[in-house]
Amino acid sequence: MEAFTNRQLQWELVAAALSEHLRLITESAFDVEDLERPRHNVMVFHGVGGIGKTTSSRKLEAALAGADQRPAQWGEPAWSGQRILPVRIDLASSAGTSFEDVVLTIRAALAELGRPLPAFDIALRRYWETQHPGEPLEDYLRRGGLAGRFGKAMPQQMQSALADVAQALLLPGTVGTAAGAPAGSLPRALRERRQTVRAPAGCARLADLLEADPDLEALSFYPHLLAWELAQLRADKRVMPVILLDTFEDVGDRTHRDLERLIQRVVWLMPNCFFVITGRSRLQWADAALQGQLDYTGPAAWPHLALPAAVPAARAARPPHGHARQVLIGDFSPKDCDDRLARRLTRDGEPLISKEIRQVITGRSHGLPLYLDLSVMRFLEIRRTGRNPAPADFDHDFPALIARTLSDLTAPERHVLRSVSLLDAFDLPLAARAAGLTHEAPALRLIERPFVRQDPFGLWPYHLHGLIRSTFRDADDHADDRWSPRDWHQAAQRTLRAGRAVDRRHQPRPPAPRGLPAPGPRHRPGLQPRPRLAHRRRLDLRRRFRLGAGHPTSPRRPGARHARRRPRGTPQHPHPPPARAPRSHRQPTHRRPRRRPVLPADLQEMVLYYRAKALRETGRAAQSCRDLPAGCRPGRPPRPGRPPRPGPHRTPGRRLPHRPFAAAQNLGWEGRHQRVLG
Repeated sequence: MEAFTNRQLQWELVAAALSEHLRLITESAFDVEDLERPRHNVMVFHGVGGIGKTTSSRKLEAALAGADQRPAQWGEPAWSGQRILPVRIDLASSAGTSFEDVVLTIRAALAELGRPLPAFDIALRRYWETQHPGEPLEDYLRRGGLAGRFGKAMPQQMQSALADVAQALLLPGTVGTAAGAPAGSLPRALRERRQTVRAPAGCARLADLLEADPDLEALSFYPHLLAWELAQLRADKRVMPVILLDTFEDVGDRTHRDLERLIQRVVWLMPNCFFVITGRSRLQWADAALQGQLDYTGPAAWPHLALPAAVPAARAARPPHGHARQVLIGDFSPKDCDDRLARRLTRDGEPLISKEIRQVITGRSHGLPLYLDLSVMRFLEIRRTGRNPAPADFDHDFPALIARTLSDLTAPERHVLRSVSLLDAFDLPLAARAAGLTHEAPALRLIERPFVRQDPFGLWPYHLHGLIRSTFRDADDHADDRWSPRDWHQAAQRTLRAGRAVDRRHQPRPPAPRGLPAPGPRHRPGLQPRPRLAHRRRLDLRRRFRLGAGHPTSPRRPGARHARRRPRGTPQHPHPPPARAPRSHRQPTHRRPRRRPVLPADLQEMVLYYRAKALRETGRAAQSCRDLPAGCRPGRPPRPGRPPRPGPHRTPGRRLPHRPFAAAQNLGWEGRHQRVLG
């Protein structure tokens, strides 16, 4: 119970989806042999490793198996009168589950019906004797644990189905002749004697499947025979299997989708069954770009699996509850974390972990259940040493989190992940530059992972899960491709350089107001500078990796890099690099027209004064003196021991006239774009 804290929403979503699916398959228009209709029989729960997906799958299996296994707060489902048969299949690579095991597990679970399934049993027996000659199916089921899990009724039901079909078709020989008949004889007998054996011969595609070579491709189509057999059951004997596929990330990757293609075919060919898939990533079956790698792709085939819009819809425009079938399993709230820790270890009904320790663990866990479990194990290890655990013992990072996170990532994705762990938020160009890559493909794949969160309204839309980021930054990494201290130092330098490069990028903005001149080359129409990289982020990188004053990337010596790049013998620029920036920004100012017809006469003095000031700062002192308005005079009061400096200067003791300010308040519609108060 405590292992499934804060997971009631998942049960509500599953209950709503099952209720909708039961309604669809009981409609008169539903046809199990229709292979063209869109499919609504799959639901996906995805999340970061350690978030509780496997626990959720096991708890759902138990809750669907019987009401006594369902938590009281979950409530009674709407299908209380329907018979549900849950079947959980672990697809983890450590479990060694093959596609044959998937098909055999589904058939073994249906042995609970207490009757043979002739159409499927004939095809399966023929496949098995061809692909595994001399190996009895009973022995394979016993070695794989399926006989102990579902009983030994399945082989007996298959033998009974073969005997009935052989006798009805008048095939010579013994019981096994139906499956071992010469190629073409059994399909031909089925077509000729449909009235004699109505049960298997009523399936339109059985004869075609028996004529095909009994290989793995043919086996992937046999689940259609199972779905057809389930549809033939009487109303009082009808059952709906709920197949839970766990650890789906181990099925394959973006390049190798062979096993995923076969499993998707099973889901498509069994529309009267419901599938609950749990894995680390979203299911991409609704992506039309996968056409050719998978059999059924696109939003038309899988309406409920389509990706949402980049910007969330308004609350009133969102689909009804339970409509979206791809659910991100979220973190525990602080209250749920404390409740889980308090219930996990108890003595005489009281929590064994003190409140102070629970607060420290909750604060560092960021709501990740795996961190809570690792902290409980650390608590028990400290107690076994004879010492009472203290809160300071749990200010700790677990390297096991790194191994869980990196287990299904490619080498380029790992490189990008370590690079962006230095940033509190990022976008695709910044992630690629920080990793030192010339392409964004690894970053594109990384942001689809569940530990990368997205804020579509943020300037930097992506950020790592808080616990994952802190663990990568602070914990000891024992992976084979772990970074050395020098690697981290170089990554910090790349990140600082990437930040400056991103600061120079532009983003769209409204066109320039009417009457203004064309912007310069660094200010193209419709673009504006993007907000600079957070200063706090830069200070954190410099402090952590000691990128101080003497470093080439330090802001205290910004001219050092430029001075080193200057060829020997060339004169230095009259203005150092820090002084060039304001002068470059003054270039567009002095190019503007001297008189603006849309401005009142009282505002002309202010405009001309700032234009003259821009001329002086760009090295045009003589022209600046000529264009000075009234109220300004050339020269500046000399300081003691210094000659006067030419340029615009306001008369001592006199500010710019107050009339321009008053005139700006009364600008009409034509001059609305000139009003700036600051």
